[in-house]
Amino acid sequence: MTQRADPEEMNLVAESPQELLEQNEIKRRRDPLGRAIQLLIHMVDSGEEAYGVRELGTRLGASASTAHRLLGELEQLGMVDRTPSGTYRIGLEFLRIARTSIAQFPLHDKANDVLRELTRRSEETSFLSVYSSQRQQMMFTLSVESAHPLRYVLQLNKWLSVHTGASGLAILAFLPDEDRREILEKQLGTSADICDDTQRLTERLTEIKRQGYASSRAERIAGAVAVAAPVFGPSGEVFGDVGVTIPESRFNETDEPVLAGLVIHSAEILTASMGGTAPKS
Repeated sequence: MTQRADPEEMNLVAESPQELLEQNEIKRRRDPLGRAIQLLIHMVDSGEEAYGVRELGTRLGASASTAHRLLGELEQLGMVDRTPSGTYRIGLEFLRIARTSIAQFPLHDKANDVLRELTRRSEETSFLSVYSSQRQQMMFTLSVESAHPLRYVLQLNKWLSVHTGASGLAILAFLPDEDRREILEKQLGTSADICDDTQRLTERLTEIKRQGYASSRAERIAGAVAVAAPVFGPSGEVFGDVGVTIPESRFNETDEPVLAGLVIHSAEILTASMGGTAPKS
């Protein structure tokens, strides 16, 4: 006896990836909470002092009236403030929540202590970065500057790619193979003329994973050398990394093993403080 398929199940199977994406987009647009969060993320990430209603509506892919309604609800909660000119900026309540969250973040105080010690011992600027698997990007969240008059000041809280610089490569090398391949394809492409670049980078990542740290010269910042080692979370996932950045004019290649030892030790301390575990080779 032949069993007839349910028409609804047939429709689900027949849906193309494009149709599924369109359905997800429709659901997202109907989600006021999600849209409000997207609006706040844009206001924080773009770094402007104030934003017009139409600008934010365009960013959301929504009408000005929809953006105005969302902003009104956020204003009532204190998450945004309206300026005398009618534009909007991040509100005091949002800033209070952000400051409180940072203060309560268990790694924050420990990371401060670790970076201070790393800077004291290396006499160079140290940093902590975190990795977002959703964005597939990293961000410098904390740094302790060296006492040298000539030093690099890192820009904090800005999302950056992970396919370049020691700070990015120390993360990329320890990501799952599938994630790493996806990032390389997005950043470098898959055309034949860049296959050699991809191969060289893949070989470099293998070496970074073997030695436990990454080093770079003038890759993310012109004239800067960096050495970084990964920090791992409780499930062995990459949380971010710890490193130092040095003006190239002050760097001596014979110092790299010492610096590498310092950043690896610092990363191990932070991994342990999170209850993290480094993945087995």
